[in-house]
Amino acid sequence: MKIIVDGAGEVGTHLAKMLSRENHHIIVLDNNEAHLSYLDANYDLQTLVGSPTSIEKIKEAGASSCDLFIAVTPDESRNLTACILAAKLGAKKTVARIDNPEYMHEEHKAFFEQLGIHSLIYPELLAAKEIVNSLKRPWARQWHEFCQGKLLLVGVKVREGAPILGKTLADVFREENDLRVAAIKRHYTTLIPAGKDMIQHGDLVYYIAKPSSVETIRRLSGKE
Repeated sequence: MKIIVDGAGEVGTHLAKMLSRENHHIIVLDNNEAHLSYLDANYDLQTLVGSPTSIEKIKEAGASSCDLFIAVTPDESRNLTACILAAKLGAKKTVARIDNPEYMHEEHKAFFEQLGIHSLIYPELLAAKEIVNSLKRPWARQWHEFCQGKLLLVGVKVREGAPILGKTLADVFREENDLRVAAIKRHYTTLIPAGKDMIQHGDLVYYIAKPSSVETIRRLSGKE
């Protein structure tokens, strides 16, 4: 898929990292050159410097041929505007991050679709879903679903004696092909791991996986 991520803040950067590992064609648009330089140097994606609501920059990013346009700047108005512009320029599907819970009401769905905004992301609602998921899966610290549940981001704290300890990630995933480690939170530092890295006891590990690999994640993390 060709995906444009509009906004390279914390949310946009995290999305771009995850999506780039899934062999999608990713373009990140933002006016912060430092954020884009980091992404450009460390991930397999394209970056474009410019205003997230610039018609010319959204055109240059390739909105006319993109499968998905995701606007996730901290500014709700910019996100809505960017999605409307991208849809008018030909983006097949658009997603906007919002701050107003009123927009999430079912009766407003058709209104936003008429504007060219197909989906909305409301961070506080996602936080509420995390609470519900924590009751269903107490062994997982975080649980996010993407692509209608076909792809998961699962955060798990690794127990002492877990099978994943003492092995490089390359060795682990030589055996487990349907999941990857996207990030490791160790003390106060977040690491983007390479194949030679090893998980330590107490790490909070973020896995990207298919639903069929959930029990494997649980086993590897020592949560059985």
